[in-house]
Amino acid sequence: MPPGDHVHIITAGENIHTAYPAAFRILPTITKTYILVDSANHERSPDPEIAKSRLAVTNAVSAVKQIALSLSIPFAYHIIFPPTYPSVRDTLAKIHRENPGARYTFDITGGSKPLCTATLAMATWLDGEVYSSFDEKAVRNIPLPDRSVRSLFSNTNYQTILAIIIRTGAKDGVHSRNGWVSRQYIYKQLWNTYIPTRTKKPKPEDPIVIYKRGRKPAHDLKHGTFSIFMRTLRQCGLVDEQTGPESNREKMYRITASGEIAFRFFSDPKTSSFVQSLLEKP
Repeated sequence: MPPGDHVHIITAGENIHTAYPAAFRILPTITKTYILVDSANHERSPDPEIAKSRLAVTNAVSAVKQIALSLSIPFAYHIIFPPTYPSVRDTLAKIHRENPGARYTFDITGGSKPLCTATLAMATWLDGEVYSSFDEKAVRNIPLPDRSVRSLFSNTNYQTILAIIIRTGAKDGVHSRNGWVSRQYIYKQLWNTYIPTRTKKPKPEDPIVIYKRGRKPAHDLKHGTFSIFMRTLRQCGLVDEQTGPESNREKMYRITASGEIAFRFFSDPKTSSFVQSLLEKP
């Protein structure tokens, strides 16, 4: 596929014809649409309620097809047979082979629990973004974990930085505003608990620095090291960055939804008092 192609994959449900056009408000670059349909929707049932539900799904799929074609967006659907997990896996692998290099987004607003669960599990293998409207009117992004995040947290300084941002950003003050926390404040707070991953032996000609609170020269946090920490967190999608209100040279940071999930799952309360106070808070 040409660069910039965007494949949107939908799990079939009764209301996907309303969720689909709503998705274009936040996903205007969709260039191809696929729908995954449970095979049960093609089966007849003597139960009138089940038959009515299956007809509603069929009509919703047809409506999405008409919307896609009216926008000149290629459309296709795949029937998912039980067992659901391997069927979804093989179907998405085929779609991936047909669309190499594309951006993938998923809408799991509709469909059975096995279909949505399997699709969600496979989305991470395509570096996909997952959305759903659930019981809300607006389509929302569902944060997914980055596989490198857990290993990133083996450096306890990342845990402390996120804890500082969460705790400080929760209340407006001198160092925070609307969830945004100043770089300078984060640096000062991390300096008190900074743990170097590698200890550099001091040279005889190095100046002697007197530290308070029993800290050692090896614990000194360089601004370059701190910049690497913040850049890594931003590139992993765990924090957002913006310039300060008074100067473009001032940086402010805010925790993202993915950042808070990663913090809650992978942080250790033994890391620092900042981390412990948040993880043990009811």
